[in-house]
Amino acid sequence: MPSQQHDISAELFRWSPELAGELLAEMGVEIPEVVSVQDVSESFIDLKTSEYSGDAAVVMETVDGKRGVVVEVQRWPPTDKEWTWPLYIAILRARQRCPVALLVLAPDPAIAAQCERPIQTGHPNNVLVPLVVRQEHVPFLNDPKEIAADPAMGVLSALYHGYGARSAEVVKSAVQATNLLGDNHDARLNRYYDFVAGVLPEVVRKSLEAMMKTDSPYYSDLFRSVEKTTTAKIIVSMMEGKGVSLRVEDRERILECTDLAQLKTWLSRVVEAKSAADLFG
Repeated sequence: MPSQQHDISAELFRWSPELAGELLAEMGVEIPEVVSVQDVSESFIDLKTSEYSGDAAVVMETVDGKRGVVVEVQRWPPTDKEWTWPLYIAILRARQRCPVALLVLAPDPAIAAQCERPIQTGHPNNVLVPLVVRQEHVPFLNDPKEIAADPAMGVLSALYHGYGARSAEVVKSAVQATNLLGDNHDARLNRYYDFVAGVLPEVVRKSLEAMMKTDSPYYSDLFRSVEKTTTAKIIVSMMEGKGVSLRVEDRERILECTDLAQLKTWLSRVVEAKSAADLFG
């Protein structure tokens, strides 16, 4: 089952699809000048196959045409990815009619090593070597101004560097970046804090919360925001866990709801709800 770290890591590329190009550049992959970037469906399906869902997919418009990127977050051994990863690339390539790269986020070095193994597709000279993002590929951001300028990369930096000797520095810079985003009335404030708290190890996250209580005037508002986000995610998870199919608009209505009282009302209906209509009343 996907973890919170897994889900947030994938969501980063929907929030800030430019992140894919930034990481490819950090890994030395040459990309023509990017004009625009958008996230696209990560569902890889056609009428003749079963559905396979990747974690995220991005299409970059460059001066030399489109470039696609399939993003996978791997926190466990890649047991069947030698079969599904080539499929993701092939379907996105056919759908978008453009070259496609596979970008794998694997913060654990042991898992990263497994993900880097070449995949023999069976066709002569066609070997897929995944581009695996390791710690050395992710900038260590400890300047609040740099984090505020690129919050998605700030979250990724916390994910890859937020443990061990650097954890205290990560916490300090996260608090400072949060305050800077708040002072600038930046709309990305809530999501940045929600994401950075979600990717940190539990002990480090508790340190972040403790420092936020004493050093940030935005802690109370952010705590309420996190409570709303968590409640909304629980509702979606419980409904889907019961086998209730939610339409895209139903999921958005739940996840984008900012009324905590309404969310708690929906939560109280989950047990007996057999459809989205039952949930919403």
